[in-house]
Amino acid sequence: MKKLFFPLGLFSLVFCAACGSSGPGPFIPKGNFSNASLKGQYVYQLSGTDTISGVAFPYYEAGVFVADGNGNLTSVSDDFSEAATPALTTGTGSYSIKNDGTGSLTLNNASALVTVTVAVTMVSASKAYLIEADAGLNSIGIAELQDTTAISSSPSGTFAFRLHTAGTSQAFGLSAASVGVFTVSGGIVSTGTMDVDRSGTLNNGGANPLTFTGSFNTPPTLGRGTGTFTDSTNTTLSFIYYVVDANNVRFLSSSSGLLGLGRGEKQSAPALSGSYAFGGRGDTATTGINEVDTVGAFSASGGSITSGAIDAVEDGGTLSTTITSGSYTTPGANGRATITLNASSGSLQATLWMVSAARGFFLITNDTNAVEDGTLDLQSGSFTNATLNGQFAFMMDGFDTTQLLDRLGTLTWDGTSKLTLNEIANSSATGQGAISPGVLTGSYSVSSNGRAVGTINNLSITNNDLVFYLISGSEAYILQNDTGVQINGMISLQH
Repeated sequence: MKKLFFPLGLFSLVFCAACGSSGPGPFIPKGNFSNASLKGQYVYQLSGTDTISGVAFPYYEAGVFVADGNGNLTSVSDDFSEAATPALTTGTGSYSIKNDGTGSLTLNNASALVTVTVAVTMVSASKAYLIEADAGLNSIGIAELQDTTAISSSPSGTFAFRLHTAGTSQAFGLSAASVGVFTVSGGIVSTGTMDVDRSGTLNNGGANPLTFTGSFNTPPTLGRGTGTFTDSTNTTLSFIYYVVDANNVRFLSSSSGLLGLGRGEKQSAPALSGSYAFGGRGDTATTGINEVDTVGAFSASGGSITSGAIDAVEDGGTLSTTITSGSYTTPGANGRATITLNASSGSLQATLWMVSAARGFFLITNDTNAVEDGTLDLQSGSFTNATLNGQFAFMMDGFDTTQLLDRLGTLTWDGTSKLTLNEIANSSATGQGAISPGVLTGSYSVSSNGRAVGTINNLSITNNDLVFYLISGSEAYILQNDTGVQINGMISLQH
């Protein structure tokens, strides 16, 4: 989540990407998308900051919209949470999708506002990246096609999950991240185990993960239901959940005064072996920017970490380092493992809860001044400049010391060394909402471990640097590793 404690009067426009273009001339968007590409029921999640009143308030939002393939949202069910428990509104809307997958959604009567506008870039007919397009509202999220055959029942099976919550005041003492597994049947969570970091204290100061039980009610409509988790410290989290399909469920905190989002993914044969890329985000105790973003990659085999790299920005300070060694424990039957990544700058320790051998969730455990969690994915293929070739949807979210900034659009790689960024940006400094500032060009290089560096002309206030950790030739984690900037995200090949 975004954390800002400075007066909004200090905002100034410092990102050239939000004010103009130094592009190479006329740019012709490419793609085969249209309004017909967005058709069906979609679960969406958004998180960000509301600055309409002149004071920064965090907000979280989730729901389901139904697109008819002709530009109409025939139904919108929206849960909006800012100051208390989520408020549910329903309505209709409209949308427009261009051939390159970019476009906009208009949600009527959503978020306790008359109209909400969301900029969109489609990855495929089943997934789209989102940013809030309205002035004074900066948020980012994702929409995922819902399997309507799976939405009449509560989740069933064993799920790995991650949840990140924070108080409405954004005080570090209320920040928490939970990563673990639970088994649910007939709406009852009989067994659950999780590692929890609450304001820098792991598992309530104990040596072992917490256990929990809970419940999921049967969703009355659109795959939207409610539930609770109560852990062994007698702490209860209430939530709204949304069924994406039989293997995926999404969460929105409904505990009073506690904001948060999460996801659960059905577990299958958890293991840890191979090379993984990862990306995480968290809150810090330091007054000011109060965020940490981390991306990287490591190779794991036989309990040892043999190589890797990490890039991070914490409270505006950058780190780029090579992993020299490390170790990990073999995941148990519940998918839990611990890992240590050693670098010249120090060690990163985490617990991992594997969804499968190819994917997992993690929680950083050795930083008492931060609450950080994230996702790791098994890398596939070899990596050279030729790996990045084609048009990708991208989203980036964050801020610096003077403004909030969200970006999405398309990022096109030529397979050799050149890239083109065609973005929609919402900068709080402009007060205009989302705009299309133009086309930016740049260059890139890819290392064999999947770490790619991109330099984009006029992107930012300092070095214009982006670092990408490739999962494959079709997906990567992004971090803008310029000093004073806290911006990260994802890219995905359009298809």
